[in-house]
Amino acid sequence: MVTFMSRYSRLPNNDLPSNNSEISSSKPPTAFGRARVRWALIGAAFLSLLLLLGLASSQADHPSVKSWRATASQYAGKLNPGGKWPWSGSSGGSTGQSRPQAGQEMEKWINGSGRLDLKYDDPFNPEDLTLTEDECDAFFPGLWDEIDRSVRWFTKHPNTKEYLDRVCDDGIWSHARVVVHNNRVYLKYFQQSAFTRINAALGLLQQSVITSRERLPDVEFCLSTNDWGSMGKMSLDRAPYLEDVWLMPDYGWYSWPEPGVGSYSELREKTLRVERSTKWEEKIPKLFWRGNMGVGTADRESMLGVSEKYEWNDAKPLDWGKPEEIVPMEDHCKWKFHGFPEGMTYSGRLRYLQNCKVVIVTHEPRWIQHWTHLYNADPTSPDQNIVFVPPVQGPTSEGIEVHDEKGEVSKSTTWLRLPEVMEELLNDDAKAKRIAENQWNFFRERYVSPASAACYWRKLIKGYASTQKFDVEYHGNETSYESFVLLGNKLKGQPR
Repeated sequence: MVTFMSRYSRLPNNDLPSNNSEISSSKPPTAFGRARVRWALIGAAFLSLLLLLGLASSQADHPSVKSWRATASQYAGKLNPGGKWPWSGSSGGSTGQSRPQAGQEMEKWINGSGRLDLKYDDPFNPEDLTLTEDECDAFFPGLWDEIDRSVRWFTKHPNTKEYLDRVCDDGIWSHARVVVHNNRVYLKYFQQSAFTRINAALGLLQQSVITSRERLPDVEFCLSTNDWGSMGKMSLDRAPYLEDVWLMPDYGWYSWPEPGVGSYSELREKTLRVERSTKWEEKIPKLFWRGNMGVGTADRESMLGVSEKYEWNDAKPLDWGKPEEIVPMEDHCKWKFHGFPEGMTYSGRLRYLQNCKVVIVTHEPRWIQHWTHLYNADPTSPDQNIVFVPPVQGPTSEGIEVHDEKGEVSKSTTWLRLPEVMEELLNDDAKAKRIAENQWNFFRERYVSPASAACYWRKLIKGYASTQKFDVEYHGNETSYESFVLLGNKLKGQPR
């Protein structure tokens, strides 16, 4: 205030206005003195302050302001009943929890859900990506068989740093070298795969890691998105004799845009709408299949050859050049029965078909994915969730002439007994409906849900870490997944 008032200093007497007629020659000329200026300004400031306080008070009493404050208070109460926040001090009502210390956020992971006596039948959200390990164990028992198998194998065959380098640098099948550090995903190496497979596989990994509420161990591994398992890597599938692989969830659990399927969650929403609008009795009672004949050629030719003369047949090759022939994936739910021949190795349509209330008819699988050991093809089981065409018993001269991918000709008996399978299903609609409902409840609602894939990836990371015979070295020059995406699927330092 002193500084402010010092600007208003008294002017020299000779500069002040005067009226000689009113000024006695015996008195010196006077001016508007410093004290009067100061008190006048103080008074004006005080008056302004009073006016400002009065305006604020009147606004506080305005009904709209009171309503806004009351509404905010109600929302706060709903968010935290009792008005006690974890970070509140003594004035805010302590909950008994210690206030988090700054800089220790990486030590604040939870350990378990805290839910007592979790059971398989307890309600849960199959779209929930944040389930803890105890919740995953309760809701998806038996899902981890392939992880346990790999842990046993790599316990006997040590997973050393030298082994990892040899696996990752084979120059053939590695598509990414990944570090998971402090519940974040980093890349040390990246090679684009055909289509968007590797991008989707990494997206699913990232989604599973960052949604974890529990601390994950640091790991380093390589992965491949080719159609067959690759030594020591996270792989999409394996033949029974391929033991030195880790099976990861298929990239389709994230998104598969090339055939127009889109994101997995979006597909689930679409199939759900179709199922809700299509009763079982309204579904087409035929065996449906559309697919490419360029892969899995022998199995597909065999299925088509066996079924072509039957009224229940609706299996045809697909010409991608004719859009009018393409049936959207969600509309597959409108048929009761689906033929499922494998492809070059496995076939990517399986997880999508399992999101429909349908009967999947297939042969005994030759390729294993991370959840396919959960098939129940036992025709005497009330929990049957899939149908296998039984193999031909004993020697036979019958067979369908087929070609492999190289054009070599042979005879296949894989689908010869399909007609008797279809006859039984069509004659016992109640059994067919039960199998379809089992498949829906067991797979769609549980084992092929987004929650199951996130749980599996986190359990896989922990299983892999248990065999890792080296400490992960995080140097800080790795490319975070977030930066990798923003750089156009490039690592730091690579030209865009």
